[in-house]
Amino acid sequence: MNNSSNEKIITVGRSSSRHIVINNSNVSSSHANFIINDNTVTLVDIGSTNGTYVDGKKITSKIVTRESRITFSKNYVFDWNKLEPFIKLSTGEVPVQSEERLKTRIVQEKNVINIGRTKDNDLVINNIKVSRTHARLEKKGNEWFLEDLDSSNGTFINGKRIKRECVTPYDVITIGGVPLNLERLFSNKKEISGDIQIAADNLTFRVKDKLIVDNIGLTILPGEFVGLIGPSGAGKTTLMMMMNGVIKPSQGDVLINDQSLYSNFDSFKGQIGYVPQDDIIHRELKVQESFHYTGRLRLDNNTNEEITSQVDNILDTLGLLDTRDTLIGSAEKKGISGGQRKRVNLGQELLTEPSVLFLDEPTSGLDPKTDLDVMYLLKNIAAKGKIVILTTHNITKENFEILSHLIVLTKGGKLAYFGRAEKASDYFEVEKPYELFEKLETKEPDYWKEKFRQSQEYMQYVSSRQSSKIEKQPTEVTTPTKVSADPKQYITLTSRYFRVKLRDHVSTAILLLQAPIIAGLIAIVFDEFAERTAALFILVIAAIWLGCSNAAREIVSERAIFKRERMVNLKIPSYLFSKVTVLMLLCVIQCFVLAIIVVPAIEMESSVMSMFFLLLLTSLPVLLLALLISSLVSTTEAAMGLIPLVLIPQVILGGLISTFVTMSGFEKFLAAFMTSRWSFEAMTILEYEDTFPQGITNLGFSPDNFAIDIFVILAYSVLFFLLTAYSLKRKDVS
Repeated sequence: MNNSSNEKIITVGRSSSRHIVINNSNVSSSHANFIINDNTVTLVDIGSTNGTYVDGKKITSKIVTRESRITFSKNYVFDWNKLEPFIKLSTGEVPVQSEERLKTRIVQEKNVINIGRTKDNDLVINNIKVSRTHARLEKKGNEWFLEDLDSSNGTFINGKRIKRECVTPYDVITIGGVPLNLERLFSNKKEISGDIQIAADNLTFRVKDKLIVDNIGLTILPGEFVGLIGPSGAGKTTLMMMMNGVIKPSQGDVLINDQSLYSNFDSFKGQIGYVPQDDIIHRELKVQESFHYTGRLRLDNNTNEEITSQVDNILDTLGLLDTRDTLIGSAEKKGISGGQRKRVNLGQELLTEPSVLFLDEPTSGLDPKTDLDVMYLLKNIAAKGKIVILTTHNITKENFEILSHLIVLTKGGKLAYFGRAEKASDYFEVEKPYELFEKLETKEPDYWKEKFRQSQEYMQYVSSRQSSKIEKQPTEVTTPTKVSADPKQYITLTSRYFRVKLRDHVSTAILLLQAPIIAGLIAIVFDEFAERTAALFILVIAAIWLGCSNAAREIVSERAIFKRERMVNLKIPSYLFSKVTVLMLLCVIQCFVLAIIVVPAIEMESSVMSMFFLLLLTSLPVLLLALLISSLVSTTEAAMGLIPLVLIPQVILGGLISTFVTMSGFEKFLAAFMTSRWSFEAMTILEYEDTFPQGITNLGFSPDNFAIDIFVILAYSVLFFLLTAYSLKRKDVS
């Protein structure tokens, strides 16, 4: 990451994502940085385990020269020649080797080269995540500049999203999730493929003192269909979640074409697909609707015709054309079959054509025939040059023959085998695949780990692949993406959410029926003038209850869908605004029903519309508070269980049960945090200001506080919105 125009940071360590890689076990994954500024080179230790030494003395930061004796961890002497190309590059001198290599590859006829998905570009990257006109390379003097052309998924240099930047032969360019460099862009090929390989680089995961995954390193190549198996507690899901970027390891890294997934998460969005065991789709949508909404969210820079074409291709590939207009449904609500729901779930990821696809138990609960159908479907996807990795408990001879490779973990997350799937039974000396688990129980986990490290399979599928890199370029930490709402995404999310609510007939009907029932009871019971204050208070509590009950389950009930879409390109403000829009529309109907029934029934002085707007305003902060609760809990039951803790204090401290005038100073302090206190005061001012001002002062309220009440209610609304957005942001990987 460049801190100034003349400063360049060169990273050093054992991890393959470093600029200078040192293959020595005593060197830390991220050991030190060289900071090059004009003709000065400063060596900085970045918290390495075994230290950095200059001329025999341990340092944290020191200016070094070619004459300095640099050692990492005392026993590794650094070769200055490894740093020389970066020094020349930083000072503007192009390394001779790189220049000569590029002269034979670079197309010099044009000074401007357009890059995109369509055939009219100078360089075509045939990937749906690449925009039609995605980026432009332009030559100025002896330098090339890369400019993003407002692409949907962005253009990245060394993991940093750019608008226009100078690019060098050493930089990694990521377009549509495909890592490239100048050499590949300037090859004589008009069309560029995006081959991807993924590697677990010494992945370790601990929870306190318990080791879940133990130092696993392996590389998976394009076109491989890999099964991940192991007994319960072997860390299968944890390993998968680390490799797809959902959780970060305690140690190690995940490399995409030798680039750190965690340091460059934004640039690889869309390249990695994840299909969890549970179906994470809206059951209230039809099959085609579900695909179209996903397409509009993830392929927002594509035309409707392109999205429709892609949806039709996926429906055809998955054998779902006959069910395109059928409700997805569930076991309780009749719709498509369980096997078809699995395919719809898979199809959501296939829309963006990910290069690496992870699946957690994709065939669980399916009959044997459907199981095989899904396995062959996944095999065909891998055959197109994709990587498919799945966990499974269905250990059969047929599945072992369909899989190309197999990862076997034993207890403690230790790697017991990685190699050809059909040879696993021979390796473990069992006749039937399912006997493999029994075999693992006969020895300690460490035995299987060491046996594999000494095996021919380890040499062939682990050691030899460590040097088989598609590309190896320096990586810098991703600059956090600016958080902002996306109008197109907001419209899509709002449309989808509105349709889901309309299709959920029973729940929506129950919510809508609450308002007329409550209003009718208020009109019947509070029919005297002396009871009007109580009626106003009950209206406030009703608006609070309606806002709270509308929203309490709305985030937690689709947390898996949110997490899946967030991994691709979902923006939190767009998501939250869509929720608020639809839920407030529901509140509009409910509050209008309350006002239009109660106001004339008990002959209020306030107009129906003024009462309606105040009730609607009352429901807003509590609706957002309920969304905040929904974002914090893990189950819908927990969300609904917390509703009384929100509602009861609103009743007690609202200013009527214990009148505000009789409250102690501490009680008034607590009441200040209740929406009901401010709404009730505003309601009494609205009703009594002109005709019965004593009705306001008798409660301890001030007739001059109406503007303050409205301001506080709106301030709480903004506060709860921001807290909800922060709560959702904390769930992110990066």
